[in-house]
Amino acid sequence: MTAPVTRQPRMMRVWITALGLLLVAGCTGQSPSAGQSPSAGQNPSTGQNSSTGQSPGSGQSPSSPNPAAPNQSGPPDCRRTVNRADDVSAALNAASPGSTVCFTGHDLADTDIAMNRPGSANAAIRLFADGASVRSIHISADHVIVEGFTVAGGDGLFAKGTDLAIRHNTVQDTQRSGITCDPCQNSIIEDNTVHHVATAGIWISGQQIAVRHNAVSGTVARDNGDADGMRFFGNGHRITDNTITDISATGYANPPHPDCFQTYDSNGPPTYDVAIVGNTCRNVDAQCLIATGDRSGNRAAPTGGPSISFIGNTCASNGAQAVNLRSWPNVELRDNKISGPNITRGIIIIDGSTGCVVVGNTTADGKPTVDIDNSSRQGSQVEHNSPG
Repeated sequence: MTAPVTRQPRMMRVWITALGLLLVAGCTGQSPSAGQSPSAGQNPSTGQNSSTGQSPGSGQSPSSPNPAAPNQSGPPDCRRTVNRADDVSAALNAASPGSTVCFTGHDLADTDIAMNRPGSANAAIRLFADGASVRSIHISADHVIVEGFTVAGGDGLFAKGTDLAIRHNTVQDTQRSGITCDPCQNSIIEDNTVHHVATAGIWISGQQIAVRHNAVSGTVARDNGDADGMRFFGNGHRITDNTITDISATGYANPPHPDCFQTYDSNGPPTYDVAIVGNTCRNVDAQCLIATGDRSGNRAAPTGGPSISFIGNTCASNGAQAVNLRSWPNVELRDNKISGPNITRGIIIIDGSTGCVVVGNTTADGKPTVDIDNSSRQGSQVEHNSPG
């Protein structure tokens, strides 16, 4: 009689092997959602290779300014679920680092959420909604995630703090700007939809804010103000792969001047080291990018690198030009595609906007790509544009 075959030793070896793999994975310290680390020699804050000096957008997209920013995803582990307006304050006051407060139901539509309790560097507080509507959200704390809300009818979504994440929200029909992060540092605004809000779809000010994969449309002007897609101030921002569409100047007694991206010198810190890469601007009634330094010419910005790197964007706006630089030096404009029904020139650079690099841009319908005045020619590099 043949002896029975036992599989026990082989099964033991399989379990030992699996256990070994788990231990090795655990020792790496990498979260499943963390993704790949920057390659050797790459500065994670700028996306620039320290050994090559390659600028953002010239062959690679800039990385997030804060790889360690909150990156939770998937179904939440709700510490507490809120479906009544009367329970909101108590739930927020009880939130602690690492906890998730979930919002659901139809009783929250007139609620203003105000969060001022911080999480911690490795344990953000997560405010998660399943699309539930609220009137407005105000965050004044560090290490907080705001995800999955519909914000409608109120002041919009306002945030200030460090290490914030604002993602997968819909903001619409607000009385003020849609999403405002001011001042913020090392924060992310991603995968949001912003429609028919006042003044600006997204407004950022501070340091190292990543704004990516957002859709902004239909911004309106209020109280004789303006209507823009995004406004940006400060330094180290990475604005990538966003779509801005359908902002009109018609129907107003005093028409606004709609632009996709706007900055200007103000009483705040200077604006520099901002990369705007791979975005689409379409059917916006003025310009794709406007930067004006009418007060000080952005003189407080360092001169060792670009104040703005505007690279690989598709600009199909309705103004006479797609890019307008006035008294704003040291801008890099590369590989942008420009078109529009009213274009007379792709890019205008005037009033002492010196030191600009304008390379590889194309303008449709044979219109000249670059118009630069004599006061802005010093230190400029203008080449390989089509038409020239």
